[in-house]
Amino acid sequence: MVKSMLLENKITTSEKRSLRVLFSISFVFGCCITTVHSEEAENSQQLQLDEVIKNIQSTKEKLLRDPRGIAMEYTFSAFKDPTGDFGFQGDHRVKNVIKWPQLYIDATGVNVEDGSLFHRTSVYDFMRHRTIALDRPQQKAVIYPARFLFSSAHSIYYKNLHYAEGHQLYRFGLPFSQVPTIPECFSSGNYQVVGIEDVDGETCIHIQHAGFDDIWISKEHGFHVHQRVVTYGPDQPRQFETLVLSYQLIDQKKNLWVPMKIQRKEYFGIDSEAELHNQVRLGLEINVTKISIGNIDESVFALHIPNGFHVSDLLVEEKYYVKNPPFDGAVGMSTWIAFGLIFVGFIVVFLVISLSLFKRNRTKL
Repeated sequence: MVKSMLLENKITTSEKRSLRVLFSISFVFGCCITTVHSEEAENSQQLQLDEVIKNIQSTKEKLLRDPRGIAMEYTFSAFKDPTGDFGFQGDHRVKNVIKWPQLYIDATGVNVEDGSLFHRTSVYDFMRHRTIALDRPQQKAVIYPARFLFSSAHSIYYKNLHYAEGHQLYRFGLPFSQVPTIPECFSSGNYQVVGIEDVDGETCIHIQHAGFDDIWISKEHGFHVHQRVVTYGPDQPRQFETLVLSYQLIDQKKNLWVPMKIQRKEYFGIDSEAELHNQVRLGLEINVTKISIGNIDESVFALHIPNGFHVSDLLVEEKYYVKNPPFDGAVGMSTWIAFGLIFVGFIVVFLVISLSLFKRNRTKL
């Protein structure tokens, strides 16, 4: 009886050990499977984000570096401006012509302060890393590095269109790279692909930096940034947002879509009074009125600085006037006066000498 009980205890103990070993093996195996699935999900997520980034880069390449060139005209105006930040009366009109590596921008408007005309013309040459900008009413010209495509306030179409890529690189004096740039915001590694969502009828890929940034990329219209909402942090006020309201297909073969109407809202800062949080400080709307591909008049890229303009050349740190007519006239006049005085002096000396010789000869006689 005692032997039987001892045998049962041994069997029970042996079974328990076996169960423990089996459980340990199962637990380790389960953890391995979970880890593998987690890594696969992470890799799958990363691949999705990488694919989205590549498509955004491809869209930018089509728009900015099409060998035929693209010309567009658009207006932008403020639909909300409680602080008067916009600075222009009515519509601000802009013409952009881009044929890589050159960009032409001509912007006109009426200043709010004094009703004066604003007219600025710029040409960027990204290969030569050089920009010329003319302020025609003020008769001033500035030559500076063509640091980044979106550095000009008058390339606002490109700024708003590709805002997810960032436009602050120009502040560091970096040339515009020949290699497609990775969207600036994705470099932090905090972004994830949330999924496919519908935004007012537009099928979009939702990318998110939780609590800070939400980006919706259009799947139907060429992977443009359809909407973006940026906040100061989790449960914090909005900082800015952009939204594309309409698109147009301008090249069916290349499936090249371009946004035709874009809205941008900038909100009062987090340091503002609490009642101003999530209130629009400046609302801008861009409307493309004309767009075409090819047949670019490349003469627009040969920007001539008119006579009389004051030039600030930041590349060589020099300032000068270009063929100022009054100055040239003054120099010409002074030259003629000098020659005239010399001639008169010569005549006077000649007459004095002649008179002296005449008197001397007369005395001898």
